[in-house]
Amino acid sequence: MKKILVVDNHPVGLKLLEEFLKKQGHEVITAEDGLAALAILKTVKPDIVFTDLIMPNINGEKLCQVIRSRPELKHLHIIIYSATVLEDETNILSLGADVCIAKGPFKNTEAYITQVIEHIDNGTLHELTGKILGGENLCKRYITSELLFSKRHYEIIFNSMPEGVMEFTLDGKIIRANAAAMELCGLREENLLASSFFDLFSGERRERLRALLQSTGQAPVIIDETAPILLNDKMITIHFLPSTGEAHAFIVAIMRDLTDKITTAQELEQLRRQQERILNTVGEGIFGLDKHNRVTFANPAACSMLGYEAHELTGNTLHELVHSHRPEGEPYPRHDCPISSTCSDGIIRKGTETFWRKNGTALPIQYTSTPITEDYEILGAVVTFADITERKKWEEKLRESALTDDLTGLFNRRGFMTLADKLVKISVRDQTDLLLVYVDFDNLKWINDTLGHSVGDQALIEAATLLQDTFRLADIVGRLGGDEFVILCTDNSALGNETTILQRLNDNIEKTNRMTSRQYLMSLSVGVGRYEHTAPCSIDELLRRADRAMYANKQEKKTRHQDGYNH
Repeated sequence: MKKILVVDNHPVGLKLLEEFLKKQGHEVITAEDGLAALAILKTVKPDIVFTDLIMPNINGEKLCQVIRSRPELKHLHIIIYSATVLEDETNILSLGADVCIAKGPFKNTEAYITQVIEHIDNGTLHELTGKILGGENLCKRYITSELLFSKRHYEIIFNSMPEGVMEFTLDGKIIRANAAAMELCGLREENLLASSFFDLFSGERRERLRALLQSTGQAPVIIDETAPILLNDKMITIHFLPSTGEAHAFIVAIMRDLTDKITTAQELEQLRRQQERILNTVGEGIFGLDKHNRVTFANPAACSMLGYEAHELTGNTLHELVHSHRPEGEPYPRHDCPISSTCSDGIIRKGTETFWRKNGTALPIQYTSTPITEDYEILGAVVTFADITERKKWEEKLRESALTDDLTGLFNRRGFMTLADKLVKISVRDQTDLLLVYVDFDNLKWINDTLGHSVGDQALIEAATLLQDTFRLADIVGRLGGDEFVILCTDNSALGNETTILQRLNDNIEKTNRMTSRQYLMSLSVGVGRYEHTAPCSIDELLRRADRAMYANKQEKKTRHQDGYNH
């Protein structure tokens, strides 16, 4: 006598098979579908399982897979007893079944059932392995073939969906799960099927779901992005869709993983806060403008220099508020304003202008106006500016003394030393530090000797332009003579950021050297000296310190053959 589990959703077929097996002296347990069968298998260990393939809830294929995945059931014999095996061309072995009996008139199949059990009793079931018994007396039904093809097509779509999809009974038993759902849960299909959907969640989240689904009727229930739920260390949304058929009621859960989206949002927020901190601490004034020249953002430095509160600037037209008059007091038409023009034509502009403080006094500034664009559309501009009041005074005196370099337009040695000496005195007065960068054009002699002095002059102009683009508006850039340049950084934010400044210079040099039409490579050696107001020194001593550091950099580059010469 064998203990046999019969699984079939068709009550007539189930009854016929049950009664036949009982007459043969076997103990018979019945289940109406795979879900009910798996519940029985938790407490009962039969010798044989007869199962149909097409059933609601968990079908015969899935039932076979789950049984074969459980070590405690590995010796159980699985016999498929189905009416669709001919049309489905089922691979019995791939399902984990031992043999298949094609459903036909029951009187005709009794012999096959008896034959299979006899082989099991005799230990010769392997002789039938993979065979379909009783199929020779049946004909293939093409309408069934088409329906089964549609089912397979649906399965492919179901398992290809990017969203995780599960179906479970009203009491939470999982009856279907696609590949994305398994990945979300971190579980294999055989471990998910017949388990509790609610047990996938822990603690308060489980109770939240139970309460949510107990209160629903036929209307969809949504856990959306405003209150996602944690599943297997992933934050997800779930759309619950109740479904009721003629004989079965279940719930479809569509799950979407928000983890990457939430992580990205957190990273963007962190980046926004970091950028905001930077904007709030830099010494230069910064305005954000929309395409109508209205202020969308003003950093503390801009507000401090102009004497406004941020809310007094935001939403107002920058030109009308701080730039409506020329230095002589004459009206300054907006259409003539280069800063405003950037918002309309998208051209980057640099230069000097005069802003007007809230108290009516003039503020000479050096500015850069850069357009904000997206998909070729101008959205506005960012305006950075520096207070050059004291610099203007000394520049005026320098212009009178003609203390600029004729070739590059930079301050010459005398002009730089005069202005630098004054800035050192201001540093002592204001108790601030300065940073001096000494630059030498490594391969200028080779350029002059090989390509001619006209190319050499152009190389010096190019280097001067590169240095002006690299350093801040308020920094003093000069040419000491020949191939030597010097920069005095007057903004405290440069102190401690020497590495960043030098990296920006190297990046600009590399960008320049990538131009394919170049006749030479630009190579600059650099040294840095720091002036500390607590330990003052002369500007000459500061230059000597930076010169020594530059020479060490030049020697290192020669050793590595990175000085622009053809070694």
